[in-house]
Amino acid sequence: MAGRMDPIVTRNLVRYLTGKGLIDRAGIVDGGMVLTMSRSRNRFVMLKQRNGPAYFIKQAIESEPGTRETIAREAEVYRGAFGDERLRPLRDLLPRFRLYDAEQGILINDLIPNSETLTAVHKKLGTCPVDLAARLGMALSAYHAIRFVEGAPQAALFPQQSPWILRLHGEADVSSMRRSPAASALVDILLAAPGARAMLGALRDGWKRDTLIHTDMRWENCLLAPKGDALADRRLYVIDWELADIGDAAWDVGSMLQSYLAFWIGSMPAGTDPAALFAGATVPLATVQPAIAAFWTAYITASAAYRDDAADFLTRCIGMMAARMMVTAFERSAWSQATDPTAILLAQTALNILADPGRVAEELLGIVDSAPDARHQAIAA
Repeated sequence: MAGRMDPIVTRNLVRYLTGKGLIDRAGIVDGGMVLTMSRSRNRFVMLKQRNGPAYFIKQAIESEPGTRETIAREAEVYRGAFGDERLRPLRDLLPRFRLYDAEQGILINDLIPNSETLTAVHKKLGTCPVDLAARLGMALSAYHAIRFVEGAPQAALFPQQSPWILRLHGEADVSSMRRSPAASALVDILLAAPGARAMLGALRDGWKRDTLIHTDMRWENCLLAPKGDALADRRLYVIDWELADIGDAAWDVGSMLQSYLAFWIGSMPAGTDPAALFAGATVPLATVQPAIAAFWTAYITASAAYRDDAADFLTRCIGMMAARMMVTAFERSAWSQATDPTAILLAQTALNILADPGRVAEELLGIVDSAPDARHQAIAA
């Protein structure tokens, strides 16, 4: 049984890190050290030294249910990536793993210097670079190549559970989701939507448990570094693996697809007239679709697991994309008093996608060919 955690604060952090051999007092005195602390569900510390390594330190908060378990899960991903050749595809996407202290619920990795999220990159550019999208597709395909035998016993840290949105209509009590008036209104929309129960239920029933998935794959969890370099010269990192699981690759792919569509939808003006919304988007769909197509082409071309069944896999990815869009809508509403127009638009778009998925690939995503031929293989080379 895990013992009581001692919160990491300035007065004991230096002593803790010194004891673990990660810093030395001489370097602190000679070079100086800067600490930046924050918290959400976990405590976070960014430690920078003038003459030594920089670290990102994460600690579970004892009063927050489940945080010790999710940090243990993330630590398992890092330990596996840097200690097990089977997980080698992950290594190039992660910062260096330094330490996991199960008793104190602490995970320490190298801090990624001078980085920015893909959200920041795309907002700064105002468009979606095709080459960057292809890199993302190859990155996801690489770690989805880590295979597990479905139904076989796996590490207890991985719950092998489908996302909550796929189980929404089967919940007897959704009161915990009514965190705010806006969240409650959104939940009511999703529960009342015709056909949503059956469509989400079909995704749940078809959920696979055969590969490592990130589960919270989105632009905010992808970093490029260092800032200032050309995009092609920056290293791509994927962070925040707390929700990693053995699950369905279609969820991660669908999550990334929805990041692109959410970027487009988020650029629309307020209003309810579809024609005005589309015309007023500061990021036109026509500038997003080539990146979506490049992401898909790179992913499926590099995927030995799904290449031969590309059309069916894309259909499942589209369904998961819609479900993940509902999650994004909920996240935007979770603590809001007033209804968020963008959240409502995301939810309605998701429901429309589920109702008519056959038209989505070409008309909305710009994916003309679900199974690119050998001419595209250079993208994944």
